[in-house]
Amino acid sequence: MIALHVNTDLLVLGTWSLDPIAWVLVPLLGLLYARGMARSQGSRRRTHPRWRPACYYAGLLALFLALASPLDHLADELFMAHMSQHFLLVTVAAPLLLLGAPMIPVLRGVPVGLRRELVIPVLKNRGFRGLLRFAARPLVAWPLYVALLLLWHVPGAYEAALRSVPLHLIQHAAFFGAALAWWWNVIDPVPLRPNLSYLARVPFVFITTVPIFVLGAFLTFAPSASYRFYADLPARPGLPALEDQQLGGIIMWIPGSMVLMAALLTVLVLAIRAEERQRRVSEAALPPVRMGPRR
Repeated sequence: MIALHVNTDLLVLGTWSLDPIAWVLVPLLGLLYARGMARSQGSRRRTHPRWRPACYYAGLLALFLALASPLDHLADELFMAHMSQHFLLVTVAAPLLLLGAPMIPVLRGVPVGLRRELVIPVLKNRGFRGLLRFAARPLVAWPLYVALLLLWHVPGAYEAALRSVPLHLIQHAAFFGAALAWWWNVIDPVPLRPNLSYLARVPFVFITTVPIFVLGAFLTFAPSASYRFYADLPARPGLPALEDQQLGGIIMWIPGSMVLMAALLTVLVLAIRAEERQRRVSEAALPPVRMGPRR
């Protein structure tokens, strides 16, 4: 085991988690996507240019690193590591996976028998489809995402998750699931129709940026450490709890807000382009103006 010691094991570079989601589900999703892309042959180029698989596998890598790398071990000792882990799950892995448009490739990658007997019946189930549509609605996804983000950072809930492995898993699942539902309204859910126009996505992203910005700033400028769990560790790493919290707040505040602002600018540009295309189509549909002979 390779370890870099800063006072009392600030970084334990040889400690990898045995999370089955990271070691089993993530590689499986990668294999199914690759198999589905291979089975699609030339037809995949219309909806899956090269950048989509690159985004998908980068998203899987971010998910794997968040759940299995030494970062998962450090998250139990450092607030800043925990915020980095959440940043990878919510702000990196979730949007990159959706940018990969995985629905068709992963479905095609499932063995035919299993797809016909299990996957397709589940996807066609009215209750299951209704639940997914409900969770992806903008007026559901936004408050759910923001509420979970704020509530899980209340000291009591946050520290309870640190002390309970099952609750910690629920926390991560809630963050990741809510992030997927939220990003679903920002990134076109190929091959499905988007819930929002490009123009409507601008305020949708903006009203999400504000609470994240405020929470990150609060954690950064708090006069004292909000989470006693880290301060009370018997083998506290060589970083004061307040400074640790400030670094974690900066991670949420600056990189997190920057990603959302980049998304905001992107959808704004796409909205302008869509309006321009619509204007050109409208102008092309108008009958030509004929000038009569002068008298």
